[in-house]
Parts: sequence; structure tokens; C-alpha cells
Amino acid sequence: LKLQFLYFIGNMGDSTEDFVYDTFRDQPDKLPQDVVYDKFRSFVRDYGEKLETSEKDLNESFGEVWDMMDPIALDFTPDSKLTLEEVLGVKCKADPLFYKIMLVFSSLVAEVGDLVDEANSRLLPALSTFGENPSDRDLEDGEMQLSFGRMLPLFLDLWTFCDRSYNVIENIVKQLASIYNDRNRKNPEKKGLAAYQNTHLTSVWVAVSDLMRVLITLDQVIVQNDSFQQASTIYKRMMKNARNQPEKYDTDTAKAKKFGLLLDKLETDLLDDQIFERCFSERFHDENHGDNLMFMHEFDFQMRELFQYIKRGTGMQNEIDKRQMYVGLCGMYVMYYSFFSNKIKGKSEEKKFFKTLFDIHKEVPVIHLFGNTTYSPAEWLGRRIPDMANAVTKDPMRDHQAACRAALAKYEANLEAIVGKNLQDVMVWAARFESKHMTSKTEDIISRKTYMITKGVYFAQEIGTLIKTVLGLHVVLEASLNVKKVLLLCKSIELLKSILVTFHRKSAEIGNLMSIMCEYISYNLQRILIPFKRKLKENQAKLDETQIDQMSAIDLMQRVLYGAPTRNSIIVLKNALHIVTSKTGNMMKAEDFDAMKVYMRKLELISSWQRTVQEACDCSFLYWQRAILPKYFEMIFKQPSFAPSMVYMFAALHDPAKVLLSACHLSDRKSLFTAYQKETEEDFMENIVDPLCKEIGDTLRLNIHSVVLGQGRHQLGETVHKDYQHLLNCNSLRFFGKRMNVRDHVQNHLERQFYNLTALQPQDWKTYEEMRALAKEKYNMNLTEAHLPGQILDQGLDILEITRAIHVFVTKYAYNINNQIFVERPNTTESKHLSSVHIRHIANSIRTHGTGMMNTTVNFVFRFLKSKFYVFSQFLFDDHVKSRLMKDIKWNEEHKSETQNYYPFKRSEKFVKDIRKLGVENGNSYLDQFRKLVTEIGNGLGYVRMVRTGGMRAISGSINFVPSLEEIPKFAELLDDANFRKNPDDEDEEVEGSFPESTLQAAVNLDTVLLNQSKKFSEGSDYFKLLEGVFRDELNNEKNKHLQNFHSIIPPLTLSFVEHMIANKDGLTKKGKECSFCDDGFSLGVMFILKFLDLNTKFDGLHWFESVRDYYKAEKKKVETQVASANTSGPNSDQQGELSTLNLTSNRIKQRMREFELLLFSFRSAKVFFKDKRQEEEEEEEDEEDEEDLDDLDEA
Repeated sequence: LKLQFLYFIGNMGDSTEDFVYDTFRDQPDKLPQDVVYDKFRSFVRDYGEKLETSEKDLNESFGEVWDMMDPIALDFTPDSKLTLEEVLGVKCKADPLFYKIMLVFSSLVAEVGDLVDEANSRLLPALSTFGENPSDRDLEDGEMQLSFGRMLPLFLDLWTFCDRSYNVIENIVKQLASIYNDRNRKNPEKKGLAAYQNTHLTSVWVAVSDLMRVLITLDQVIVQNDSFQQASTIYKRMMKNARNQPEKYDTDTAKAKKFGLLLDKLETDLLDDQIFERCFSERFHDENHGDNLMFMHEFDFQMRELFQYIKRGTGMQNEIDKRQMYVGLCGMYVMYYSFFSNKIKGKSEEKKFFKTLFDIHKEVPVIHLFGNTTYSPAEWLGRRIPDMANAVTKDPMRDHQAACRAALAKYEANLEAIVGKNLQDVMVWAARFESKHMTSKTEDIISRKTYMITKGVYFAQEIGTLIKTVLGLHVVLEASLNVKKVLLLCKSIELLKSILVTFHRKSAEIGNLMSIMCEYISYNLQRILIPFKRKLKENQAKLDETQIDQMSAIDLMQRVLYGAPTRNSIIVLKNALHIVTSKTGNMMKAEDFDAMKVYMRKLELISSWQRTVQEACDCSFLYWQRAILPKYFEMIFKQPSFAPSMVYMFAALHDPAKVLLSACHLSDRKSLFTAYQKETEEDFMENIVDPLCKEIGDTLRLNIHSVVLGQGRHQLGETVHKDYQHLLNCNSLRFFGKRMNVRDHVQNHLERQFYNLTALQPQDWKTYEEMRALAKEKYNMNLTEAHLPGQILDQGLDILEITRAIHVFVTKYAYNINNQIFVERPNTTESKHLSSVHIRHIANSIRTHGTGMMNTTVNFVFRFLKSKFYVFSQFLFDDHVKSRLMKDIKWNEEHKSETQNYYPFKRSEKFVKDIRKLGVENGNSYLDQFRKLVTEIGNGLGYVRMVRTGGMRAISGSINFVPSLEEIPKFAELLDDANFRKNPDDEDEEVEGSFPESTLQAAVNLDTVLLNQSKKFSEGSDYFKLLEGVFRDELNNEKNKHLQNFHSIIPPLTLSFVEHMIANKDGLTKKGKECSFCDDGFSLGVMFILKFLDLNTKFDGLHWFESVRDYYKAEKKKVETQVASANTSGPNSDQQGELSTLNLTSNRIKQRMREFELLLFSFRSAKVFFKDKRQEEEEEEEDEEDEEDLDDLDEA
């Protein structure tokens, strides 16, 4: 794309016909097209670098792994909806007995797999988290009982699970016992079954071992958690009280007694280490398997075969799941002993086998089962089979403790070497896995890829076993972990997750090759089966029952191998393979027999490699070992070069989430997960981010101060210099939907610190600018500038400054009601420029300080108006003013008929002259000062109006995304409704959904913001109504009755205002400070006072502006008459002077008429802000009537 773009730009530079050469004066030595090419090449290069940086930031393949938080994941596990009957196929039914045996045992093995999955995914996580408290406080009285009560549904499920497991084990044992029975040989009807007595169905016995391990794990999880016994005791005590006081617990005695009996049985069956024991005591107490010697021999044979398989790999690199199989084998031996104890007691051979089985604990003294639960073979076998254990050792517990101490000492001595070797092995494996194939042969590629997958699984299992074993030994022996061990174990955890990440990176390639690898393994299996089948066909006439079944099994395997290696197919293949290899004779070589087993294990591993890798790399046990995290984070801070590997540790910290979210004993299932997430984040912040912020801040400060003070850095306390670039350059760490970036945290801390300190001491901004520049140079941090400017270029006066000095602002600025602008008065400043305040200035300030300043401004203006109205009241209460006003009001009432309700212009002029006689100060009479007071009140109201309009402008940028201000939906309520879904188990029941708490809180915040903005945007003139209501209640009463004379002083005030405006406008053309073109605060103040004093009707009754108009019309007509008479008399010098005087008088009259007309318009504009709803409705009705009249005229 870059090359194409450069080519396009290069071709653009070829044409130079209409090129302006003067624009390249900075590079006169280059041709214009070369300059353009260089500029575009620089642009493309810079743009490419930005793209590469963005790609690097967005490329999360190295640090991201699949976990429960990922919305999408690729699952390559072969899946099919075919049932076992469909997998076996119709052809298999040609041999009914073979079909029945394959179907029965395959179904039982599949059933065991389902039970194991259910236990691992649902039961064990919930049981292992019981007793965990999300808070650090002690449980209050009653909380333990509530926790146990919430677990009762799970206990019922566990009860059902155990019964189902017992049924499956019983069924398997009976099915096997029916095959391996001497009576089959003697009974002709069961001759077919006798043919299978040479077949060793190992996969069925392994399934029994797996289910035994699950039962043992359930026992161990409950027994090793003291919270179960403690909670059970307290809960039973509470139920005893319920039986004694049934009315208090809203029950009756019979129900309470019955429930108590169920609790006793529950405790006996599930909580008293009887889950495994009940399998034999309840299901096989009536069965007499001890007389079935063939079944006993087969049982013994399978145990020894499993033991040899386990012993060969235990403690070695390729052991995979052999420790887990050893747990199941111990359970199988206990069952074997319970069946045939009478037959094997005292036999030296049996004693020798048990001793070899028991001695495994010396190599593997502790086996991790689930969570924080471990299994101690010596202790468990000593408890279950004390006779056999005492025969091989005097004290099993002492042997167990000794084996644990010996194993721990061995790990302490060799742990560093083991971890180093694992690190080297994993690095070599990863490098080979990532490398490209050097061969083009498909067979070699498939073989190598299969080998690498298998090797990766082995490494993961080995490292996981090492971590769990070392931690388990310390838990069992209650030994402390030193810092060195903690760091080595954390390094192993990182290695473990690096294997998972490597598989993740190669998953697409593995997915593409997976079908080919499975086909290749199937081909190798068939390559062994076909010759064997051919040999059987050659001797078809001499085939016995077993060989006929072998033919059927080979046919079945060939059919199944043609399909996908699904779980059911693998089960069928294993069982069929047992029949195929039951009797080979000389027809199959021993190495072919072993090769078939290896290929089957590879096919099973390749078909389920994702699940196997995920289980091998699972680190959910870290929740119970989270105390190691602070030490790990401290190590990362002290050795920043290891910081890039933190992504693997955080990937491991994701694993406990599924277990924690399965907790059933808490009212909020997410609380335990939330507490774990919060605790981990706090450890990360306290041990890495906070020290790093302090260290970098101190380093920058010491470097700057060393220059300012002229001292060396060692004198200022710096002794050790560390390179924190590895920490700062570390990729964003993902942790349950959050992204934690160390650089961003440090930058935010420094920016916040520089801003706060600069705000406190603005004169120090240069120091922090130097620190910012040093941070850019040393750590490549792009910090915000520390200098705090007084304002932005387009902001003007700040709303805070205006509000604080509102009493000064209203005197120094003049208001224009139409343009909503305040202009500074020239006589109040020495500057050659006048400041102005516009709506955009107020909007910018509101964006800076928030919409909360609008209410603050109204409060300040209210206090200002309160002080001004006190002066206003004092002036109208003055005897000279009050008497004169009352006299004018009385005269107007008496001469209403003579003046036709018009207030005479001459009386207003006489009022002005009389007030002027009372005194003049700086050329202004008391009436002029009162006019200024009213103007200041109006300016304050104009400022409130401007703040409201500025707020609307500031909010309009975001409120335009709201469809309707009248019907804003409540997102919190909608989210609450959507957060409930149908219960898949019960459609009539609704259960809480999976919206995270942050989403619910975001909805509440959005509702709050929308409500706040809609109120601010739709308030209209509510501020004016609010102020009007306050002053109406306070001033419109009997105490302030003298204010009712205000309407009578408005005519003289208008005369004063008109004279004031004429003088100011004349000053615009002259040199001087007294000049202005607007002062609409007077009109706004007059209308506001008339409104809250209810004097609008009385003022309208004066018909003042009509009186002014008539007066000036009469004066104008008189002047025009004089001018006409002077023109008819003939020209002379006296008449020329008289005409000039008359013209000046005419212009003066016109000017005053124009000013009064402008004042009338201003009054009408201001009056609009104080209309009530009734007046608005009447005006709307009048407008509608006028429109109807116009329509009628148009029709006419």
C-alpha cells in the first residue's frame, strides 16, 4: 500500500505547467516536484511509523490467551451429533453379542466421562470455595448458617451425583463379572461370552479408576475444609432450636424433625469422609464377587498393568496424568481388597504388590487434586486398608511425613536447577515450534508437528506438577516459602503460561493441520490392521469365536477411522482395539501391537489437544496461594528487566475466575471474584505502580534540583540508578476486562502531581516544565504541560471572576439585550481596548468548570440583588421622593378625564427639575443615581440570562444526541429488566444475568448526566421566575407599601435615561471616555421590578410612551410651522440664524423621539421574559383569531 501510494505521489509530481514557484522559496535549489515528493515521502514515512506503532499496541497475540473473558474463541475439538449406536453402525449388528458388548461398555465409559466433567466443572469448584470470605472481617452471627443453607441445593446435587456414580460403578463391575466367569465356559448358551475372557478391556478399567479418583477427590475436598464441619454443627444446632420453638421459625415440629433427620443423613453420607466408602458398603454388600476367581484374576491383572504403566512414567517428563491415575488405582485396590480380602490375606505375592503400590508415596508423597486440596497416598491407604498398611510399615503417617520432608529437601536443593532446565527446554521447544519446516515432505511435517504438540503437553504437565507439588508439600508440612522459592515458582508459572500462549499463537496452523494429522495417524493404524485382517481372512475356515470377533472389531475400527475422531469415536476405537489385540498369535508382531497403542494415544491427544493443554496449564490453585503475589511484584520492581514476562503471570491470574464464580455459599456469587480482582489490582498498584511513580518522580526532581542547586546527585540522596524502561515499555496487562498500563499510570500520576503543585504555586511552573521535558527525554513520556494559562484565547473573562465580582461587573459593563453581549464602559478602564463578554465566553467557562457553576452564579446574583433592593427601597422611602410621587399619583387620578389617562410630559420634566434641586454629585442628580441602580439590577439579571444561554450552548453539543428531552428512557431500569433471563432449568423462573457491576453503575451515571443536562437545557426562564418569586414574597407586602409608587417614577427615569443615552452616543464621535451605544440593563431592571411588584397594569395606565409621542409630535409640528413662516418672509441674516436654530431644534426632537422609540422596543423585549402562562395563552388566542380573520379575508 505504501509503495502504491508513493508511486501515485511520484506521478503527481511530473506535471509542472501551472506550478507556482514562489511557494518554494525555502528550498530554491530543488525542483517543485522534488519538494512535493520529499514532503509526501516524509508524510508517508511518518504515517507508516504511526501505523506500525498502532499495530504494535493492538497486537495482543503475544500477551493474550483464551480464557472465560474472551467473547470469541476457536475450538478445534472434533464434534459430531452421532450417538454411540450410530458410530457403531448397522453392520456391527450382524454380530449381536459383539454389538451388545461394544455398546454397553462404550456407553458406560462415556457415562463416566460425563460424570467426571460434571464433578470438575460444577461440584468441585463450589465445594472448594466454601468458607471463603470476600471481606477481611469476621463472620457475624447467623452468616455461617446462611452460607450452609445456601449450599443445601448443591448438597442435593452431590447426593444425586454420588448415587449415579455408584450405579455406574456397580453396572461396570457386574458387566465385567458376567464376562470373566468360569460358568461361561461350562454353559453352552454363554459360549460367546467365554470368547471375550481373553480380552482385556483396559479402557473400561481406566474409566473405573477415573470415577474412583473423583469420589476420592470429593471426600478430600470436604474433609480438608474445616468450614464444612463447623457450619454443619452450627446449622444443626439452629435446627434443634427450630424443633423446640417451631412457631418462631414459621414451621411445625414434624417438618423440623424430618428435616433434622435428613441433615443427619446428609452429614453421614457426604461430610464424614464416606463418599468413597459408601460405594462398597451400600452397593456390593449383597454381592459375592469373592467366589469369582476369574474376575479376581482379571481385576488383579488390570491393576498390575496400570501400576506398571504408572510406575514407568511417574516423576518423569512424559508422565502426563499418571499421578491422577495413581489416585484412582489406590481406590481400585481398596475396592479389590473389599471384594477379595478373604482370598488374598496372608499371601506374600499380594503383600509384595501392595508394598510396591504403597512405596510410590516415597517418590510422590503429595498429589494435587483440586484447588488447595491434596492427596497423601500413605496416609489415605493407611486409613482405608489398615491391615495391609500395617503389614508393610509400622506407622504410615510417620512414613508420609518423612517422605514429604525428604521430597521437600530434594526440591530445595535442586529447584533452581530444575527450573533452569525447564526454562531451557521450553525455550528450545518454542523456538522449534515457531520455526518453519525445512522439509517439503508432508509425512515429515505431520510427524514433526505431532511430536511438537505432544512434547508441549509433556512440558506443561511436568511444570504444572512441579509447581503444585512444591506448594502442596509446604502446605502439608506447614513450612514457609522463602523469597527465592517464590520467585522460582513464579518463573515456572510464567513458563507454564508461555506454553499455552505458544499453542495459542500456533492454533491456526494446528487447526489447519489437525485433520491431516488425524488422517495420518488413522492411516498408520490401518496400515497395521489391514495385514492382520488379511491373515485372518486367509484362515477364515479355521477361525474360532475370538478371531471372528477380531474380524468384526477390525471392520468397525476401519469404518470409525474414516470419520472424525470425536469423543465417542475414540471410546469405540479403544474398546475395539482391546478385542483386536486380545489374541494375536503369530499374526501380529509385538512392536506392531505397541505401535497401535502409541498411535491411539496420539490420536486421542491430537483430537483433544486444546482441552489437554488448557487442563495442563490451569493455574486456578493460585487463588489459595495468592500470598506469593506481593513478593513477585516486588521482584519485578527490583528487577525491571523481567517486566515483559508479567503478561504470563496475569494470564495465570485469570484462571481462578471460573472457580470463584461457582461459589454457592454467598448471597452474591460475584463478590468472591470481585474481592479477588480488587486484591490483585491493589497488590499490583502497591508493589509496582506506586513505588515506580515515587521513584521516577524523585529521580526527575533530584536531577532538576541538582542543576538548580548546583550540587551533585549523590549529595541529594540518590545512590542507585535503575533503568525502568522495561516496566514503562511493558504492554498493557489485561485483567478481567481491564487494561492496566504501567506507563499510563505513571504519566497520570506525574500529570496530576505537576498540576496540583502548579495550582498551589503557579510561579513554580517552570520547574515542572523542566521535569516534564526531562521525563520526555529520559522515559519517553508525553506529559501534559505543567503551565496553567489564565484562560484560553476565546474564553474572555472567566465566569468565576465575574461571579465573585458581580457588584463591580454590573457597573463597568453595559448590556445589549438583543445580541446578549456585555461591553465594557470606556470611562471605567485606562486600557485602549474594551473587553466584551459574549455567550461563547460563558459557554467556554462552563465547559471548564462544569454546569454546577450555573446554580452558583444565580446564588451570587441573588445576594447582589438583595443588597441593591435595600438601597432601592430606601430611595423610594425618602420623604422628598415619596411625597412627590404620592402628589403626582393623586394629581393624575384627579385630572384623569382632562388628560385622557395620559401622564403629562411636563410633569415629568418638572419632577426631574425638582429632584435636581435636592442636590447634584459629580454631575448626577439623585434621580440619575437611582437610574444607575435600576440599570445595575437589570445588568445582574442580564448576566443570569447570559449564563443560562451559555449553559445551553455548552450542553447542546452533547444533548443533541438525545432524541427527545421529554421522554428520556431510564437506562438503569432498562438494564435491570434486561439483566434477568429465563432459567434454562425452569422456564417459569428468572435468574440474574451476567451484566457486570461496572455496566450497571455506568447506566446509573448516564441517567444522572442526562437528567442534569435535560434540566439545565429545558429550564428556559426559570431563573427569572425563581428570582421573581423570591422578591415578590419579600417585597410585595404591607411593610414595603411605599414600593407601590415605583410606576410613577418611571417617566422621570426614562427622561434621565434618554438624556444619558444621547450624551453617550454623541460621545462616540468625540474624544472622551463618556460614550456607549447600549444600556439595556435599565429596561430589564424596570420590567423585572414592575413584574414582581404587580405594577405593570398601573404603568400601562399612564400611557407614558403615547404621551411622549404626542408631545414631541406637537413640538415637531410647531417647529415645522415656524420654519414655514420663516421661509415665506424672505431671506435675511436674522432669519438665517433663526432657521438654523429651528433645524437644530427639529433634529433634537427627532433624536429624542428615536431614543424613546428604542427605549419602548427595549421595554417590550424585556417584558417578554416576565410573561406568565395566562398572558402567553391570551396572546396565542389573539394570534389565532387574527389568523382566522386573515383567512376569511383571503377567502372573500
